[in-house]
Amino acid sequence: MREVTVFVGGSTGSEPYSPRTWSGSSLRLLKAMEAGGLLEKAVGIRVPKLPNALLMGKNLHRNRAVWRKHFYFDPAYRRALTQAAKTVQPASPVLMQIGHMFSLPEAFPGRKCVSYHDGNLPELLASGFGMEGVSRRRIDQALLYEEQAAQRMAAIFTFSEYLRQSFIKNYNVPAERVFNVGGGVNLTDFPEADPDKDYRSNRILFIGTEFARKGGTQLLQAFRIVRESIPSAELHIVGPTQLADLPPGAFLHGHLSKSDPEQHAKLESLFREATLFVLPSLYEPFGIAPLEAMLYQLPAVVTDAWALREFVTPGVNGSLVEKGSVEDLATKLTQILSNPERLAQMGRRGREVVLERYTWPSVVNRMAAVIRSL
Repeated sequence: MREVTVFVGGSTGSEPYSPRTWSGSSLRLLKAMEAGGLLEKAVGIRVPKLPNALLMGKNLHRNRAVWRKHFYFDPAYRRALTQAAKTVQPASPVLMQIGHMFSLPEAFPGRKCVSYHDGNLPELLASGFGMEGVSRRRIDQALLYEEQAAQRMAAIFTFSEYLRQSFIKNYNVPAERVFNVGGGVNLTDFPEADPDKDYRSNRILFIGTEFARKGGTQLLQAFRIVRESIPSAELHIVGPTQLADLPPGAFLHGHLSKSDPEQHAKLESLFREATLFVLPSLYEPFGIAPLEAMLYQLPAVVTDAWALREFVTPGVNGSLVEKGSVEDLATKLTQILSNPERLAQMGRRGREVVLERYTWPSVVNRMAAVIRSL
């Protein structure tokens, strides 16, 4: 029996099978649920055009980032999304929503409702990043809405243990109703292992469109220091379309889309030619890019926080660095690049870590066990 209808909408996107919805995770999750016999159907919900335009106008702000958050945090917008969900007639016994932009328990009282999350608002606030200019009133309204929605769920699924603990602590959800099922890498086909991979080239790979949030500024400063000890070191940057004052040895490749065959081939080439992946984020809800890098046998240097510390173990498959510390980042990068043999060992172990836990079929198996117990 196919037990679950999945709803997407709001800030995650409203096209369930689009590679852009929920940063690509929606598509892979749904395909794995189909293959696992769990999915009844997937639906996207959106507010009708006129009410949506009125809500956008109501929250108008000269800063587009603030405007977007005021709009998404508006309780009226969330109620409108919930009303849109009511128009669906699901046949499955369990309903699942991605995120807490709406409330399935409110739309379908008496039904078994669950939700799935890669991050939440309390953790974003705690990071001190990304909420500049957003009114306290709007933040408090969003926190209250999400807490109420969370408490009405029969089960909450999270990408990580740190996020599971956040729902228990910050939204007061009983621990027995919150489950860390993990998240998966957003690749359709996994790369073959390369037993002859060369780790002597000192090529560092960074991927992140939101360059500042991902710690890109600190990385450029640290890379200048690394080059003093390792003049041959290279830094390859994927994501931003333009950056000023790149140091010698740094190369910008712009945005590379997996859906474009030529760009995908370029991205795969960068993965295969690199010897180390780095993501020194100032805030990272989960971090799929380091996991994808590990599939290509790249050790990962990431921030010692959030879910990143759950899948990177220092000395085993990478290294952890202090958030925002240029000095610590430069030291760790220099140390790890100076030992190609150790890099090879960590690269092999990193691939094993991903294959053991961070694939969508394994996530769905853990999710299914909980859903069927409901």
